[in-house]
Amino acid sequence: MYLLQTAKQDALKLLKAALGKAYTPNVDDLEVPPDTTMGDIAFPCFVIGKGLKRNPAELATEIAAKVAPKGLVVKLEAKGPYVNFWIDAGKMAERVLKEVATAKERYGYSVSGKKKRVLVEYANLNTHKEVHVGHIRNMALGQAAANILRAAGFSVVPHAYINDLGNAVARCLWGYRKFHADEKPEKGEENAFFGEVYAKATSAMEDDLAAREEISVIQRELEEGKGEWTKLWKMTNRWSLNGLKAVFDDFGLELEKIYLESDILKSSKKIVQTLIKKGIAVHSEGAWVVRLEDEGLGVSILVKSDGTHLYNAKDLGLAQKKEEDYRPDRSIYVVDARQKQVMAQLFATLKRMGFKKELEHLSYGHVSLPEGAMSSRKGTIIRYQDLMSALEESAAKETRARHEDWDEDRVARVARTIAFAAVKFFMLRSDPDKDIVFDARESLSFEGFSGPYLLYTVARCRRLLEKSEDKPSLDDIRLSSKEAQAVVRALAVFPETVLKTAADYQVSRVAQALFDLAQAFSTFYAQVPVNAEPDEIVRKSRLALVAAVAQTIENGLHLLGIETVDEM
Repeated sequence: MYLLQTAKQDALKLLKAALGKAYTPNVDDLEVPPDTTMGDIAFPCFVIGKGLKRNPAELATEIAAKVAPKGLVVKLEAKGPYVNFWIDAGKMAERVLKEVATAKERYGYSVSGKKKRVLVEYANLNTHKEVHVGHIRNMALGQAAANILRAAGFSVVPHAYINDLGNAVARCLWGYRKFHADEKPEKGEENAFFGEVYAKATSAMEDDLAAREEISVIQRELEEGKGEWTKLWKMTNRWSLNGLKAVFDDFGLELEKIYLESDILKSSKKIVQTLIKKGIAVHSEGAWVVRLEDEGLGVSILVKSDGTHLYNAKDLGLAQKKEEDYRPDRSIYVVDARQKQVMAQLFATLKRMGFKKELEHLSYGHVSLPEGAMSSRKGTIIRYQDLMSALEESAAKETRARHEDWDEDRVARVARTIAFAAVKFFMLRSDPDKDIVFDARESLSFEGFSGPYLLYTVARCRRLLEKSEDKPSLDDIRLSSKEAQAVVRALAVFPETVLKTAADYQVSRVAQALFDLAQAFSTFYAQVPVNAEPDEIVRKSRLALVAAVAQTIENGLHLLGIETVDEM
């Protein structure tokens, strides 16, 4: 049990002693105040006040007067409707620094998940289309959620579901034969090539009824798995999948399984037939649907009137396949918030099929650019490769200016790390449900709420430790300054931040905690000497604090899918 968790248990004992049988508080009732002047732990009295029909401020005063500090709690007092608790600063510093030094790269980890199996589905990209900046948010969020759940003790299976069939693929094949017949894209440029084909095909078919009908025929032929179009699909699908896997590798995704829609379709069709026989799916205006109006979810269309299957049908087959493969306790779907209705329809249909496992939609907001929204159909997107190349080039320019003596290989390695830190952190620093405007320049800033700033903080810590003639010591911790204590408090909060995020997937909480820690360290570094401190015991204590900061930020960045560097 980490320091803050132990302190909360001590605070709970005091609260229970004061409240008796009137109310039984639990750890979820306790908060960490935003300001140290309000203590290290706070108990708000609003809920208990409402239940007892008492003024919350009066209750707080009464509770604080009934008990004396004990355990890690050295002080408690009422402030308005809150009972605030202060933790022994010396004990906090000693225990937290030892926890970090002992756990090292596992500081912040726990076993609360009890090895329950959780599937995290993300990176659900389409073949025959371009990968763009909008997809990065999905990949970053899914990667971070999987890492954080694993850190909380869950057995996590990260996987992707690739849409390699459907109308968009049929449209691309039609455009390929019409505009680019017999062309083969260069290696690494597969999906850029198909993105261009897709945009051309979309533009050409808008006012061409015959083209749209031909594309529908192609889609049906692909679903049946036969004919000349299927032969062309197999060849182009191989090219496109190679391009997608290259992106996954480049982004650092560790996917245990990649499911393909083309492999799932057959079982999806069987499920639809079973639903029809059971009366769960009914015929309506030529289509097969599941009526969910009684649940406020409208009608879920499984099969269109032309016989082609929609995502709602195909996802049923995938859910069954994942159940057979992994028998999960919970399944999480990382999908755009605009698909909220579709996901709710899927979950409701699965429930009618007898699924009893936990199904959760981890939604996220839209990504746009300062110039406006992006569109694959219109070709107005920023390609993944182009974005990353531009970020790496900007980072390399800054790195060369700072280190004229570095060779190009070293510059390139550091620039790549900075670029990925920039884009991933930018995508994760906002609450998932919020729409964001991606600003490349802001993401690369070495100051403020950014990935490069956190990388710089770790590098600064590592450099400070490297330059010291002493080694950090935990034998006699002496950290009396308010700046050092603020850093210790930020370190102490980190494990609980990870635990909370594993419960609600608000990954931005981890990003904010790392930034708060970096800010606290920056203030400490500016106000408190480390290597210049004349007292050896104090100096070594401060070095131990510096080492703990570097380790904790590094751990947090790893959870966000971000690597670090020793020098910038």
